[in-house]
Amino acid sequence: MKRRIKLVGILTMFVVQGSTGQAQPAADPPGEIIEELTVIGRYPGPPLWKVTHGEHVLWIFGNLTPLPKRMTWGSQTVEAVIARSAEVILEPSLRVREWNPIKLIKVVRQANRLSKNADDATLATVLPPDLYVRYSALKERYAPRDRDMDELRPGVVAGTLYRRAIDDAGLAINRQVADGINKIARRHDVAVTQSRTDAKPLDLLADLAEVSSAAELACFDTMMKTIETDLDAMRARANAWASGEMESLRRFDYPPAETDCWSAIESAEGLLALIRHADAEWLASAERALGSHLTTFAVLPMREILEADGLLQQLKARGYTVREP
Repeated sequence: MKRRIKLVGILTMFVVQGSTGQAQPAADPPGEIIEELTVIGRYPGPPLWKVTHGEHVLWIFGNLTPLPKRMTWGSQTVEAVIARSAEVILEPSLRVREWNPIKLIKVVRQANRLSKNADDATLATVLPPDLYVRYSALKERYAPRDRDMDELRPGVVAGTLYRRAIDDAGLAINRQVADGINKIARRHDVAVTQSRTDAKPLDLLADLAEVSSAAELACFDTMMKTIETDLDAMRARANAWASGEMESLRRFDYPPAETDCWSAIESAEGLLALIRHADAEWLASAERALGSHLTTFAVLPMREILEADGLLQQLKARGYTVREP
């Protein structure tokens, strides 16, 4: 089990930043304060974006992660739209799995090797002194009892500390919203399309092994900055999403990932190709639905909706009409 957790940590080094980005609030007008609250109970999330092609409509729901831990998601609007839709298109995703037991053993062994630094070096020798001091302070706060952390490579440690930090901030990475949408689709007998790209674990681990030490250290530094400075902004953004406060949501940047972490991903060409393939699958499904169905429901990460070059803007650039809520 510990070795499998290390595998998750290795993948999280890149996937966590790709899926959440760094929450950065825009400058507040004088005297204006973003109210920070703890969301408990049932909340609807944001309203829907409308994409049209003639009489055909694609309704898009913006998903977000992390979200408040104690929040229960539920939206009557989402259920009503799905009930009259011909299809539900889920957000782009990467699925990593292996059914062959012999190959699975190889995956665990390779993940165990990849989770460690070369020549069994410790973080104290791998990290620059100032970065090690910052890491040590965060470890003492969020993972004081983890004795093995210093023996692991920076990418694994970054993913672990990130998850511990958002948990401490009252946030969680989970599939609550995705699972809820799937249940609604099944309840109304609506077809579900997975915009998913499958990857073999051994191939993915081989790609990650190609990431340079410099790129990994730069990404590690970025992750430490996220934990040090952005947890309050991430919590505020999660609360705004849960309550459907669009003006507040628009005040945050939604970068696809920090530049340093994208540089690390790009140095693993196979992983970058998988991510781009999943995005292309979503776009192809959306265009097909807009040409075939009167009503379709789709899901995108919030950043892909609000980014200037996100998937929603790519649909707009292809001639479709987009109406914001």
